[in-house]
Formats: sequence, C-alpha cells, structure tokens
Amino acid sequence: MDKQYDIKEINYIKGLAILLVFIGHSATPSFLERPYIYELIVQLIYSFHMSVFFIVSGFLSYKVIDMNLKENYYNFVKSKFFRLIIPFLTISFLTNSMILILQYIFNEPLNISSIIDMIKTIFLYPENGVMGALWFLYTLFIISIISPIIVKLPMKIVLTLSLLLNLLIPQDKNFLSTSRISFFLIYFLIGLYFRKYFFENKNIEIRGIIALKKYIACIISLVGIIYYAYIITNQIQIPIYILRTLNFLCGLFGVILLIIIVENIQAFKTCVISLSFLGKYSMDIYLLSWFFQVISMILTSNILKINNYNIFFISNVAIGSLSIPFSIYILRRSTLLKLLILGENSKNNLTIESISSNNI
Repeated sequence: MDKQYDIKEINYIKGLAILLVFIGHSATPSFLERPYIYELIVQLIYSFHMSVFFIVSGFLSYKVIDMNLKENYYNFVKSKFFRLIIPFLTISFLTNSMILILQYIFNEPLNISSIIDMIKTIFLYPENGVMGALWFLYTLFIISIISPIIVKLPMKIVLTLSLLLNLLIPQDKNFLSTSRISFFLIYFLIGLYFRKYFFENKNIEIRGIIALKKYIACIISLVGIIYYAYIITNQIQIPIYILRTLNFLCGLFGVILLIIIVENIQAFKTCVISLSFLGKYSMDIYLLSWFFQVISMILTSNILKINNYNIFFISNVAIGSLSIPFSIYILRRSTLLKLLILGENSKNNLTIESISSNNI
C-alpha cells in the first residue's frame, strides 16, 4: 500500500462515512417521530459510521507507535488541542452563549449556578450539553493523547485490554466521555496497528487476498449489520454482552463494506470526485451541517407545521448541504474563524483525517 493509495482511498472512505453521518443527522427524531423504515436505516448507519472515523484516524496516526515521548509528546498534545479542542470549545461556548442570551431576552431566570453548570457540562460531561454531537472531538482528543503512551506496551496486551473496555464498560458513563473512549479506543488501535502491518509487510499481496474473499466478507458484513440494526429497531431483547459483541463487530463490518464499495466505484469518475470532495470537507460537514439542519427542522415542523417525514428529511438534506458553501466561501476565508471553528491555520490546512499524527 503506497502513500498515494493511502491518501486517495482513505479520503474516499471518509467521504462515504461523512455522507452517512449527514444522512443520520438529517433523519433525527428530535422534531418528528421517525417512521420505521427511517429508524431501520438510521440504525444501520449508526451501527458503524463513527467506528469508521476512529479506524481511519488510527490508520493515519501510525507514527505514534515510534514516537519519542520525551522529545515529541508535548508538541503532539498541543497540536491535537488546537485541532480538536479549540473547535470543541469555540462551538460549545458560542452555542451556550446564544442560549443564555435568548433566555435573557425571554425573561427566563439566569443565575451564576446555571452558568457554572453549563461550563461544568462542557468540560466534564460533553455529551450532555446542547452540543453533545461534538463528543467525537472530545473523545478523539483523549484517545489521541493517550495512544502514544499505551502503545509502548505489547500489542496483544493493548488490544486485549481495549477490547475488554469496549465490551464491559457500561454505555451510560458520560463523565469525561468515559463510555465513548472505552468503546472507540479499540477501533483507533486497530487502524493504527493495521497501518503499521502494511508498512512492515509491503510484499504481501493483501489486496489479492481480499479480492478472493471480498464477496464472502461483504455478505457476512451486510448480514451482521442488518441483524444488529433489526434488533435495535425492534427492541428485541438478547443477552447484553452478545449485543455488545455484535455492536463491536459492526464497526469492523462497516469498514469492510466501505473498502469494498471504494474498490468497486473507482471506475466511476463522478463518484470518485464526489467522495473526494466530501472527504476533503468532512470536518466542515461534521461541525456545521447540524446548525443548518436545525434551522430546517424548526422551519418545517414548527413554522410550516409539516408532518410528512419525507418532506422533513428532504428539507434537512437540502438545507444542511448549505453548510458546505458556507464553509468554503465564508468561514474558510477568515484565518481566525478557520482556526477557531475548524482547528486549522494557514500552515496546517488539514481535513478530518489529519486529526492524526502525520506532522509528528
């Protein structure tokens, strides 16, 4: 796997993954109850879409395995802070400030205690706040800064312990995003070690092996994801650790499916260009589309009183898509806004994959 293959195909996978994130957010049940078919589709997407991003982030962070902690760790943490936490804090504080202003305008009671609770939620319980959707940045920051340390341990021990965390830690531990970190750490490490394996085994015909077995892998992955989504959608009760094992496997199944899709669409130029574009602006879409979609949701359900979920969904997709030109033609033209909201500066114009350690 050469560098060109890494960048192009990983970017296509990111493009597919962010498209799934966007669709999932467009089909929110927050304003209108989600019909069954939408619920099933969303559960299909949610079974693996964020796991893909953690695997991709790990894949692109392979250099942390050989990082000299004494010489490079401080600058590494600082770069992750600017890339991940600055956007997290900027958007969180802006959003909460707007809510406080609206409360003041409408004469709702404000006190120091509520402001302190808001700040505490942002820093200690990021999933519980009004911008809980930003948990990815917070979680990836923690995983990124602990990974150079834990990979100094033997790989088998690291993977075994991280898998146990994935399967055993309850999913309702929101303090410091504990549940998210425990769940997604294994995916980051899988991506990281998988990349290292490729570099150490360049002469092995990995793609040939995959080509021989990809149809079987595709069928198994599809069946696994559909089965999991069906269980969640229909609220079927099965033993919790069987469910969590299936949930873990769905993250791997999703990556397998996206790799197979990417391998089979490269002859279609329009698809490749579109996915490359989406991959390039994946951070922008992730951070900004939700605001446009909320406007759409309020417009359709609260103002226009539209109860048709198909119209509601289409409106969310259409208006949410405006986040891309907004970012390209307005936000990205300001160096300050690009730094504060996207975590980028003029010397380091990166996309969501470069939450990795490419610049160690």
